[in-house]
Amino acid sequence: MNKTLKFLLLSMLGLLATVILFSLRVNIMRAQEIVNRQPLVERVHEFALSPDGEYIALCNIDGLKKISLKSGKQEWLLRSLYYLPKCPIHSIKWSPDMTHIAFVSGTSPQHELKVLNLATKSLRVIDRAHSFCGVTWSPDGKQLAWIKHEGKAGWQDRLLIGVIGKDKVHLTVLYEDKMIHSIRWTADGQFLIFVRDSRWDPTVSKHFSSALVVIQLDGTNLKNLKWLSPPGRFPMHSYYSIPHSGWAVSPDGTTVAFGSGNSIWLYSLRKSETLPMEIRLVGRALEICWSPDGKGLLYVVSESKEPVAPGSVRTGPPHSLYWIDKEGKKNQFIFREEKGICNLQWLKGRGIFYISGETLCKVTLGI
Repeated sequence: MNKTLKFLLLSMLGLLATVILFSLRVNIMRAQEIVNRQPLVERVHEFALSPDGEYIALCNIDGLKKISLKSGKQEWLLRSLYYLPKCPIHSIKWSPDMTHIAFVSGTSPQHELKVLNLATKSLRVIDRAHSFCGVTWSPDGKQLAWIKHEGKAGWQDRLLIGVIGKDKVHLTVLYEDKMIHSIRWTADGQFLIFVRDSRWDPTVSKHFSSALVVIQLDGTNLKNLKWLSPPGRFPMHSYYSIPHSGWAVSPDGTTVAFGSGNSIWLYSLRKSETLPMEIRLVGRALEICWSPDGKGLLYVVSESKEPVAPGSVRTGPPHSLYWIDKEGKKNQFIFREEKGICNLQWLKGRGIFYISGETLCKVTLGI
């Protein structure tokens, strides 16, 4: 009996020691991953990193501002004429050569898509609409693509491309449909991708709550149209919209990733015969961001315990950030933010930027 008790006691002590060592190892590993974490700017509604990673353009109720990440110098680009609880400037996009910034400003029922020349501080109004649901530059910086909503019954949303000339903008309506938003241009300039919510596909007699639409371009002409969504995953009675930040294109422009349920799906844009790859997650991805080298992704999951309506998704804070490699073999917790994580962007190197509450934060990782 004594020998049995002694054996059980030693076994329990050994198990306890293993748990303690594992916990220490995890804590050390996390400490190595998070090299530095710091708040940068308060009262931020939205921001965009410059292509070279040297500057941040951000907006709040006071207007549009540029900040140097090296010196910390701040410069007002545009002071707001509005003083409202919500920011009247959004959809900030740097041109690839960093000479211009496109953004949307205004209040309902009239918004304007504008381009700011950073050298002369001159503004050009590109288009007007009830609202804009996405803006993106072409890789050569000569064109803008955007989605506009007129806010009138029976009107369809429009996807337009504008060639930005010296004297005027040449507009082309590329695509018209309902409930489209969140547009991206791939790095090689061959594809435009956007989200289309709630569609019925008569060819397969199935309903898709949300899908990515891929347009292959030849100049400004539509050549091919693809719908990307997990087949058969959404029954007619379900509804889920891919969020604006819930999908992303890889840095080399060859792969698109989007969240669906508790998975990330990877689709090849080059090989149409390649089957999509599903990567299981610890929860529904609210935001997705590729690493600069394209070897993996960051994703954000809500840890909220607040009750939600049946069929709805928890999106509120606190949020947790995870890293996963594109093969789906390594799924790693990074950190948790009590006030949430949004507008997630990863700079070349190891700098990750995001907004928590209304604070712009930077985290340096050791991944």
